Amino acid sequence: MIVTDKFILTHMHKTGGQTLNQVIQNCIPDHQVIGYHYPLDMLPEKYVDLPVIGIVRNPWDWYVSWYAFNLLPNVTNMLFDVLSDGGHANFKDTVTNLINLGSNELQSQHYRHCLEIVFPESLEGNRGVGLRKSDIRNFTDDDTGYYSWLFNRMHGDIGNQNLIIGRQENLEESFLEIMEQLAVEERDCIRQEFSKVGRSNSSRHQHYSAYYDDELMQLLAEKERSLIDHFGYSFEDNHQSRGSIKFPIAETTSFHRDFQKPSGNSKNFLLLKEDYDVGSIIDTLEQLPPSAWLKSARDQRYEAHRNTQALNLIYDSDFRHVDPTYHDLYEYFESELQPLIDLVSNFYQTDGFVVRLIFTMLKAHQRIPLHKDKLYTLINCHRIHVPIRTNDQVTFLVGGEEKRMQVGEIWEINNATYHRVVNHSDEERVHLILDWVPNITIPAGDLATSSSSISKQRNPGNIFKNTPRNALCPCGSGRRYKHCHGAIN
Repeated sequence: MIVTDKFILTHMHKTGGQTLNQVIQNCIPDHQVIGYHYPLDMLPEKYVDLPVIGIVRNPWDWYVSWYAFNLLPNVTNMLFDVLSDGGHANFKDTVTNLINLGSNELQSQHYRHCLEIVFPESLEGNRGVGLRKSDIRNFTDDDTGYYSWLFNRMHGDIGNQNLIIGRQENLEESFLEIMEQLAVEERDCIRQEFSKVGRSNSSRHQHYSAYYDDELMQLLAEKERSLIDHFGYSFEDNHQSRGSIKFPIAETTSFHRDFQKPSGNSKNFLLLKEDYDVGSIIDTLEQLPPSAWLKSARDQRYEAHRNTQALNLIYDSDFRHVDPTYHDLYEYFESELQPLIDLVSNFYQTDGFVVRLIFTMLKAHQRIPLHKDKLYTLINCHRIHVPIRTNDQVTFLVGGEEKRMQVGEIWEINNATYHRVVNHSDEERVHLILDWVPNITIPAGDLATSSSSISKQRNPGNIFKNTPRNALCPCGSGRRYKHCHGAIN
């Protein structure tokens, strides 16, 4: 939002606001920047009588521009991340989620819940999406699409006599007409500045009609009807094969083009099995000394996991995607875990292998804060959670959907979108985490180092290394240490 002595400009996303900001700041010396993407309700009281300038854009075009812009490298937008399920959903699904965000449908409620968590309390000093927790909390309207809601939020009541609306489609001409109407003295400078600045924050895409099928086109027409009718917009079908062009999602995110996380109705959680017997895993785990949990530096290395401890069975700190390191503890649990690994392999019915396998403990009354995984190997795997020790006071949130996982269940979660865990109980929560990598995600030259030929590299640190060599091994095998874990090194 920029204030001058003649007008106020409210800057709405993807309507040429960045260009207008530059033009005004370069030509009008007495301008004042109030805030980035601030809505009209944040305007200081002393300016309320000034005319307000806003820019409108064809809604069908706006959604395409919004989606394309958020696919650009180095663009981070929490709204896009959540509604696109971590960047994995296609244009139609993501835009449908955005249009319906204010709906009372359960899925829309889930998305709003997650967004309320990730959005800031205040916009001061924030150059992100321009929405606060309170904004998304108050957006509940089955009949209004996101674009219309955002337009009214940014510019105020469309019938306000102080509101002057320009058109993004002919931005320069429209804005200069408004400057003429308001008798702004710097009009010549503004005209010259337009020729220098050009369009800022633009994204590359074809004519918007190329991305819509009939279903999405009609949904938008219904939800944005009031704004469409008020400004006389229509769907301009300028593409011979409408709806046939797809955004290159795989090339603009970390996903391999042939790999999919859970999708459809299971885009956040996917239940693989609900009655798996983890009794032998629990028995083996309980034989370990408490000091075993202190050997992992995961809690010190990653802020999101500072309230956790881990046991590394298959793990590499460099997050490699092939040739994983098998640590000493893997053999200790191998017989108990192999049936579980076989179950996962059979479920996905694809060649692959386990690239990471760890036990993780979340301390009582602690949380793993909201975060999402971004590295290639973390995105291109099936992230499996197996509750080992938990209770109904532990909540797992993924993409706005919340579960209370039970012992004996096996879940895949979408770790590419925002997720968190909160342990409200007096007990530690323990999960086994398994990352299953399909071979299709591995470059052809690296396939030789996948599951069929993995060398089980040994971690030089033995968790039982202080045990006397002739004493019984603490692992519970019944053998002397020198013939068991003491022989591994």
